[in-house]
Amino acid sequence: MARVFLGLQAEVPPQRERIVAAMERLRSCGVKIIRASPWFRSAPAENSYGAIGLAVEADTTLEPRQLRSICQGIERILGREPGDNLGPMPIEIEILFYNEKIINDGDLHIPYPHLLRRGVILASLAELVPEMVHPVLGRTIGELLSELPPERRPRRSGETTSS
Repeated sequence: MARVFLGLQAEVPPQRERIVAAMERLRSCGVKIIRASPWFRSAPAENSYGAIGLAVEADTTLEPRQLRSICQGIERILGREPGDNLGPMPIEIEILFYNEKIINDGDLHIPYPHLLRRGVILASLAELVPEMVHPVLGRTIGELLSELPPERRPRRSGETTSS
């Protein structure tokens, strides 16, 4: 059984509904969600509603590539077009950590290399595991969050994970 942390984020309404649906689909595909962080929201941007998201801690028997494939399939079902990395995302499901593994194999990178650019996900992860040391950066998740400039720090949202 692998311990994983996933980041779920949406920028296009209905954001909360997409994330809740993604969590339900993950559960049905062999991902046992142990706990979820509070929801966080970024400020709206010029061409965006802003992001809303959370992080989850989970157990799975899926291998990293299998898990990523399932995450990408769920993203497509919920409105994300393959290869579409420009503009607001309907949904993103990222493998933040998979056990303590460091994987850089072709198009699979764990820990998630853009964690510091995703304030919503970083803040959510810091709620779950503030003392966890990032295996590549060598600093705790709480320290990484504290290094974000104030204007990039998301705020807690009133959303709940109950469906």
